[in-house]
Amino acid sequence: MKRRDFLHDLSHLGAASLFASDLAFGSSLYNSNSYLNNTLSSGKVLVLVKLNGGNDGINTVVPLNQMSNLNNARPHVVLPDSGIINLGEKDLGLHPELTGFKSLFDEKRLKIIQNVGYETPDFSHFRSMDIWESASDYNKFVTSGWMGRFIENQHTEYPQSYPNSQYPDPLTVELGSPSLLLTGKNSFTSFIARNPVDFREIITEFDNVYDTSSNRGTKLDYIQLVGKQSNLYGARVKEAYESGICNFDFNPSDLGFQFEKVTKLISGGLNTRIFLVELGGFDTHDTQVDQSDHTKGAHSGLLKILNDAVLTFMQNMDDIGRSDDLLVMTYSEFGRTIASNGSLGTDHGTAAPLFVFGNKVDSEILGNNPVIPSNVQWQDNLATEFDFRQVYSSIMNQWLTVNSTTEEDVLFKKFDQLPIIQGKYIDTDGDGVSNDRDLCNATPLGAMVNTDGCEIFSLPPDNYSIQTNGVSCSGKTNGVISISVSNTEHVYNLSIPESESSYTLNAENEHQLVIEELEIGTYTLNFTIEGQEGYLQTFEIGIIEPPALSAKAYVNKKSKTIQMSVKGSDLYYAEVNGERRSYKLDNFTLQLRPGMNTIKISTPQDCQGVHVEQVFISEQVKHYPNPVGSDLNIVIPGEDKETTVSIYNRSGSLIKRYQEQIPFSRIVTINTTGFRTDIYVVKVNGQTVEQTFKMIKR
Repeated sequence: MKRRDFLHDLSHLGAASLFASDLAFGSSLYNSNSYLNNTLSSGKVLVLVKLNGGNDGINTVVPLNQMSNLNNARPHVVLPDSGIINLGEKDLGLHPELTGFKSLFDEKRLKIIQNVGYETPDFSHFRSMDIWESASDYNKFVTSGWMGRFIENQHTEYPQSYPNSQYPDPLTVELGSPSLLLTGKNSFTSFIARNPVDFREIITEFDNVYDTSSNRGTKLDYIQLVGKQSNLYGARVKEAYESGICNFDFNPSDLGFQFEKVTKLISGGLNTRIFLVELGGFDTHDTQVDQSDHTKGAHSGLLKILNDAVLTFMQNMDDIGRSDDLLVMTYSEFGRTIASNGSLGTDHGTAAPLFVFGNKVDSEILGNNPVIPSNVQWQDNLATEFDFRQVYSSIMNQWLTVNSTTEEDVLFKKFDQLPIIQGKYIDTDGDGVSNDRDLCNATPLGAMVNTDGCEIFSLPPDNYSIQTNGVSCSGKTNGVISISVSNTEHVYNLSIPESESSYTLNAENEHQLVIEELEIGTYTLNFTIEGQEGYLQTFEIGIIEPPALSAKAYVNKKSKTIQMSVKGSDLYYAEVNGERRSYKLDNFTLQLRPGMNTIKISTPQDCQGVHVEQVFISEQVKHYPNPVGSDLNIVIPGEDKETTVSIYNRSGSLIKRYQEQIPFSRIVTINTTGFRTDIYVVKVNGQTVEQTFKMIKR
């Protein structure tokens, strides 16, 4: 088995998505300017809708100027003129169930691209879908998907260094069956979230080291990696889903449920940028329409599901203010034949229309109306006007914002673009300034630019290392901020308006600074650089009053230890019977001595309070014989010099109490001759002893 086939199958096996925080590496390992950056609370979202089976494009987007020939070519499935929704443009209409599509078209939020396909079409479902999802030529067999390659191109260390601080959420989420689309050359790049609320940890935490020079070691290492990622991503997806809202209800259907999950994940704060949903059943060889009413039937039902799900999704995105960030695209492996068959259906065809939804789409209908011959033969099919990879290329360049090298890596070659996004929203160089306002439309990725899109001097934010204890008690000035810079070629000036203070970082202080005696409050750190006019880097640092110390104790009298679980600080002081130690862990174990122990837990911040525990640890007393005839022998270890022995009857009444000196042998003998036959409770007390046992007097 090839490595990529193994990875593809393995990822599917565990609903695998993707690990532990200790696998996050430095920023140099991932692209901070990627379209997929998910530390931002908003950003462009691409939702791909797969229509499995081959959608009948002719009955979906109807060329009204071809109705006469359509009635001749497909009498068994043709739609009646009266039921078709007239778009009012280009002699085109929509299926009667696409009322929501019509409203989105009227709002200029739907783009229709006609006659999309590829050269030398393949009529196999599996092969044709592979071609669409791999973006390969018809005669090339590729085992990775174009979107998987796009992700790996943007994130060369994926999956080994993910999730991390900049990409805590899955890069893509897949709601249907695992697809070739999101399979990269090296790994499976999506999180499969069929049921986000039912996440369960699929692997316990471990960190084995495998010999990756061997095939077996490589596979075991990858299994461990995927398992850890699944735990972290799964917990994050569940959290977002449970926090999400959906104010417009979806009609019950599998696609509706998938879109509902996407809605809740986005509204719940999941910053994944690419989602894949799917709807099957479009292989309508028979009963595509109802014999008595061609506006009804299997195809009609599927289009209604699609219509309702997309419309409700757009309404929900409007409701939460995210529809400007949204682009939705449909695709299917092929269209259907021009001619209908004798089973009220159609067979595998070629080109078909493709839909793109979004507030920023160029809503002009693209392409010519299909031409229907007057004398259609069974083998006749629609001509392809646009290669499907032109759509991919256009979305990559106009929505995902990539460069030509990326396009060739992902699609293997360049394709002529189509106008899918309105020009005022296209930002080719990804600098945040749209092309129509950008005077410098080739700035390097990640460069700082002015309002004209031209590069200005900048330094990455991680040039500055700012650390703080972050806390100070009210009325005190023990807050601290420590600063250093990695680029030491410049002289930095720092101003803090809240304290009316200014500082310099230069060679004299080795570009390092410690600011002490800070009160509670928010401090603005404004960095400028000598000789770089207009440069300003600002950070806000908070000094707050720390939370109250929280501590829980778990005593193990057998081992004479107490385990402390504490919260509230990075440093703790633990004092046991007057002896003090410091700990930087949230859990630590303290050794106790026999007798009364006093434990005090505190932190460097006295306003957090002190936690006090008192624990008595008894020496382990032994006694014999039992049952007792005359003398009861009690062995008392330790160093106590005297002890008190109290004997109670079974009802709890004191029978007799003895105050005894403990001899060198450590054995105290109690004469029980005067006790009647019964069961008694014996309590032994001393400075380091506190123990109770039962005595049977015979």
